[in-house]
Amino acid sequence: MQETKKYFYQPDLTSAIIDWSWTLLILIAGLVVWLEITHFQWISAVLIAIFLILTFFGIQRRTVSVTPQAMTFSRLLQRDFLVVPLKDIRQPRFTKHTMTMTVNGEVMTYTFSHRSIVDLQRILKNS
Repeated sequence: MQETKKYFYQPDLTSAIIDWSWTLLILIAGLVVWLEITHFQWISAVLIAIFLILTFFGIQRRTVSVTPQAMTFSRLLQRDFLVVPLKDIRQPRFTKHTMTMTVNGEVMTYTFSHRSIVDLQRILKNS
């Protein structure tokens, strides 16, 4: 039986800033519509609801599942998952909250909690 562990992640800093800025832009549009019309409109409620849904998915759907053979990254709005075999990971580097790895010549950087980083270091050392 394969042991699967799940961790929450955020993409590298540049991508995270861009993603969260677009998400925040939806909230700002809802607030602007609300304040421009001077009373709360249904379109404002829809935009704020979309913001809340995207925020929830942005936090809860970005997970990585680690098995003894591979790491599977689920992404926010993409149907296909990114599957990285552990044997293809080269030069893993860890800081307090980030993991940078090279896979097939592509450098990938992800942000994790400190506890997740410690677990991932242990898993990659053992593989």
